[in-house]
Amino acid sequence: MAGITLRTARQVVPMIYAYTTPEIARHNGWTKIGYTEQSVDKRLKQQTHTADVLFHEEWRGNAVYDDGSGEVFTDHDFHAYLRKLNVENDRKNEWFHLDGQQSRRYFQDFRMNRGRVQLDAAIAYTLREEQARAVHDTKIYYQSHPGGEYLWNAKPRFGKTLSVYDFCKQVDAQTVLIVTNRPAIANSWYSDYVRFLGRESGYLFVSHVDALAGQPHVLDEQGYLDAAAQGEKLYKRIEFVSLQDMKGSKYFGGEYDKLRHLTELNWDVLVIDEAHEGVDTYKTDLAFDRIRRKFTLHLSGTPFKALANDKFAGDAIFNWTYADEQAAKRNRGSRTPTQTSPCSTSTPTRCPRSFGMRSGRAWRSTAKRRNLPLI
Repeated sequence: MAGITLRTARQVVPMIYAYTTPEIARHNGWTKIGYTEQSVDKRLKQQTHTADVLFHEEWRGNAVYDDGSGEVFTDHDFHAYLRKLNVENDRKNEWFHLDGQQSRRYFQDFRMNRGRVQLDAAIAYTLREEQARAVHDTKIYYQSHPGGEYLWNAKPRFGKTLSVYDFCKQVDAQTVLIVTNRPAIANSWYSDYVRFLGRESGYLFVSHVDALAGQPHVLDEQGYLDAAAQGEKLYKRIEFVSLQDMKGSKYFGGEYDKLRHLTELNWDVLVIDEAHEGVDTYKTDLAFDRIRRKFTLHLSGTPFKALANDKFAGDAIFNWTYADEQAAKRNRGSRTPTQTSPCSTSTPTRCPRSFGMRSGRAWRSTAKRRNLPLI
């Protein structure tokens, strides 16, 4: 009987390795970090032998998360983690500006925490009186108008980002989608998240916009799912999207296969930032119609067209103008501890009901008398 030869498959052990090249001056202080599914010794020889480069292996380790999952990662995952830690790197290669010992410590941390960077403790904050009033009034409208839409007509530097975050916390919004026609303002949303919310708030920050690429606490969709899977409960999410990216998606009438999850989730709050800029169009309306949400909050400093078209009911508008800000400053400067600060009724400011409110319709009447533009 002929002998039977059994061929067993070679076990693949994915590895991450790091080495330095002491002979090359321009690489002083830099470490090369790579990935291989073959022998590390063989891979190092391939990379250095033909160039006749003297190298020093710093370390090698299994490319498997150290959490019992058995899940494999690649050098691209570890590289992204190092960039989140602000380690200098030329994205065209695998060299990082750190020594071997430091890179090994980062690698060990990465295996244990799956690349999650710890946030500094969030800063405690207290909203200004007008911010707290905006949040309070919006919360009341939210609770009494399911599916409703609300406008904050607030001047620049009102502090809309922090106020919006506070509103979302107060209504316990699990899913928050922020859409803007100005991707450059992504940094203000992100920085206020880091400073005042952080992961301890229960929210994770998700975004794909280029302005936030490489930021240490920004997750993509898969990163959010991975992070949420590590906890006992699903993290809440704040997602920032540019209107251009959204309209470019084939799920919103565009051409590209991206952002599908936006149409699959049920959003508790949709925030439309800078709502007056390129948002009020037929194509944009169709895109927003594909987002399932419970409530929509519009932010704008110049919502003249929306007011002129009666888009918002009188009790669905919070106004905060330059005149209101100056009046508030005067009131705060002259107030004694026992005094309260009534709102100015000479400007179109949203006030508590005890002081009355001038609606969008009243604002338009004033605008017509003063020949102010409505569109």
